[in-house]
Amino acid sequence: MSGISFAQKTSTYTRYGVGDIYYSYSARTLSMGHTGTAMINSDYVEILNPASWSSLSRVRLEMSFAYDELKLSNANDTKYYGDGLFKGVTFGFPISEVNKISLAFGVVPYSRINYEVTENVIDTLAGNYNSTYLGKGGLSKIFIGSSFQLPGEFLIGATLEYYFGNIKYTSKLAFENTTYFPSEYELNFAPKGFGTTIGLITPDLSGLLKSDAISNLRLGLSTNIVGKLNTDSSFVSRSSSIVDSISTGETKMEVPMRLNAGLHITFVNVYNLALDYFYQPWTEFKLSKINQSNLSDVHRISLGFEYRPQRVPGVTFWEQIMFRAGLSYEMSQYNFNGNELKQYSVFGGFALPLSPENTVDLGFEYSVRGTKEDNLLEENFLRINFGISFGDIWFIRYDK
Repeated sequence: MSGISFAQKTSTYTRYGVGDIYYSYSARTLSMGHTGTAMINSDYVEILNPASWSSLSRVRLEMSFAYDELKLSNANDTKYYGDGLFKGVTFGFPISEVNKISLAFGVVPYSRINYEVTENVIDTLAGNYNSTYLGKGGLSKIFIGSSFQLPGEFLIGATLEYYFGNIKYTSKLAFENTTYFPSEYELNFAPKGFGTTIGLITPDLSGLLKSDAISNLRLGLSTNIVGKLNTDSSFVSRSSSIVDSISTGETKMEVPMRLNAGLHITFVNVYNLALDYFYQPWTEFKLSKINQSNLSDVHRISLGFEYRPQRVPGVTFWEQIMFRAGLSYEMSQYNFNGNELKQYSVFGGFALPLSPENTVDLGFEYSVRGTKEDNLLEENFLRINFGISFGDIWFIRYDK
């Protein structure tokens, strides 16, 4: 007989691949359903598409923090877990308004693993014992990139990215019978390497529709490419008195490319509508040239909305608040016993003005993923993202 309990801050399914993937880091992007591939941002440094930096009007510093709550359910039980984390920091500034050149850099997470599962086993021969399985870590990236305007008013952007991280899997055995020694096995991977994100945004196509209500219409495309990551690995065994490094070495981790396609429309100058499609073939993920059978290709479609009031003199604080909402449907990267886990999400949020160029942003997400059938888990996520965006004018030459 056995009973299973959980203690985690992300999904148990993150045991596979490199964990749950972060589509973006900011409260603004989250509150719009992780959309924005085709949006040009004059007052935010978004990471979905580096071409979006082309219209940065100020030097911008942004930071983001999050609180995640997870309700985990199987056929017999339900548990709740919560966790806070730092989501990243970015810095961007315009270089040439004429050529739409801007520069941005920052540190943001790419994925996260953080779970613990304990199985209580009743064994008449060896006695009762607990088996505990832990996973912790993930990938992060440091990036620097720029945007530029091509002939025909096409906008292009690209980044150079350095990926790094540590992923640790631990298995423990603890016996009630003290004549048996506890044991622990720890498998570590430390990937590192380079990648890039390349993006393109079309010129304003709203003139083709000949509608006074539509003031902006653009298409966007971006791709994230991660090179083969050099990965240090180690396998360590521990007992009550002995620590033994069973093996150490270096291998390769192959993270599949990510593709984003988007549409952005602005209505009557204040309503933004964004539609994004996201694809990442996790069936191509390899570690030591070996695929993982429990991974599937990700397909995600998201719809985002933003009300952004025009900046005019004399408006009150309440009239400057921006409101956002979103929906998404995702075929996730997890597949168990032929069950491709689906995820349904709703989003919302708002931005409070600190000044004409500075905002405090709040984003909310509620998602449902998985199923209680076939001995699987249903996960309900509540995510609250808090962001700060500061803007200022630097590098201006004054006449003497």
